[in-house]
Amino acid sequence: MIRLTVKDIANAVNGSLMSGNENVWINGVSTDSRTIRKDELFFALKGPNFDGHRFIEDVLSKGAAGAVINAECGMRNAEFPVIQVEDTLAALGDLARYWRGLHPVPLIAVSGSCGKTTTKEMIASILNASRTIIKTEGNLNNLIGLPLTLFGLNNIHKAAVVELGISEKGEMQRLARICKPDVSVLTNIGETHTSTLGSIEGVASAKGELFQEMDTSGTAIINMDDPRLASMAGNIRAKKITFSLKSKADVMLKGEGQEITFIVMGEEIPVKLQYAGAHNLSNAAAAIAAAIQLGATKEEIVEGLSSVKPLCGRMEIISLANGITIIDDTYNANPLSMEASLKSLAAMKRRKIAVLADMLELGDIAQAAHKNIGRLAKEFGIDFLFATGNFKKDVAKGALDAGMPADKIFAAADKTGLVEALHNIIRDGDSILVKGSRGMKMEEVVRELESESQRVKVSKI
Repeated sequence: MIRLTVKDIANAVNGSLMSGNENVWINGVSTDSRTIRKDELFFALKGPNFDGHRFIEDVLSKGAAGAVINAECGMRNAEFPVIQVEDTLAALGDLARYWRGLHPVPLIAVSGSCGKTTTKEMIASILNASRTIIKTEGNLNNLIGLPLTLFGLNNIHKAAVVELGISEKGEMQRLARICKPDVSVLTNIGETHTSTLGSIEGVASAKGELFQEMDTSGTAIINMDDPRLASMAGNIRAKKITFSLKSKADVMLKGEGQEITFIVMGEEIPVKLQYAGAHNLSNAAAAIAAAIQLGATKEEIVEGLSSVKPLCGRMEIISLANGITIIDDTYNANPLSMEASLKSLAAMKRRKIAVLADMLELGDIAQAAHKNIGRLAKEFGIDFLFATGNFKKDVAKGALDAGMPADKIFAAADKTGLVEALHNIIRDGDSILVKGSRGMKMEEVVRELESESQRVKVSKI
């Protein structure tokens, strides 16, 4: 937990102390007036739908030790240290960068269009076999979450593994400058946040800032199976470690299935994963490539990868009554991750049912992207396709145009209708993929299927 004086903090964020005692000690940082604790410093962040400056008096009454405010606020309180800055969000990052500098442990930063959370968890599990680490928890991967993660650094930590998520141009550069990674991983490049980043080329450019921010002392982990990432390699100043499932690389795959072997710098390392899907083999390869840069041994790699489990909503395998399997991949969705999940479903035994909702924040490509998902469902041999959301008709049309029979396609008005239609189709032994963007809340479908599994009569094959 961060512990600094008000004077130290004011200097770190290039702020002006407007009131209060500069020698007061700060024990922690908060951006949430509802959960702030005694002696913490409150950053009054401001966004389109909120303004932390409205809650200054509230945090004072709860025992906050001080506040950081935007210049236009102009608040003064003789007993309450108030630091004034041009931009409180930028100041939050500046303070995190300063605190990170006081704790120069090796730090691995992970980003990409999909798989970054899984890869981060795999790296953390490998490193945690031999040392105390800190890692990103939950979705704390943006310009607010990253600083809050870094403020948890203390002298017991021997390494850090952070996830970086962006949706706007320039955010990656800011995040990289805050955490100053020693090792950087980009899992892949796909059509995510194209409503703000413009195109897949825009995504590649924005994500690529993570590598561009590294100098010769750092290490970039390169996915040679992704042509856009492979093409970046020649312009990166940092040391490069490559991984691939298809070709020769520093870390490459030998074998397939859940019990597989990676060849790591010429040494064979057998690994058993608790994750389904070929894309998670790629995530494991990326994790190995990153971890070996921090000295991870063969034994630590084997132990770490075998013990790490899928997080809720990320390719989580749920077994229901009557042999029904749900692949819960509801945490988020974009065209790349949707394709990977459909491939995983296609590899399952017996009947395959895809239950899909909208992929959000795709901008002008949204309609075409959803049609393509319907086409892929037919191409991969999915038996039944269920869709809901604003683009359900596009998903259905893509499947229909590709040749999937109309009676195998269901476009539901809402999740309730989706579940009702599913109950008329599901049989013993079916495999069911449930996936959609975070805002679609498709975990509600999973929970409903779980709760109904003992009550709804499931027809026999």
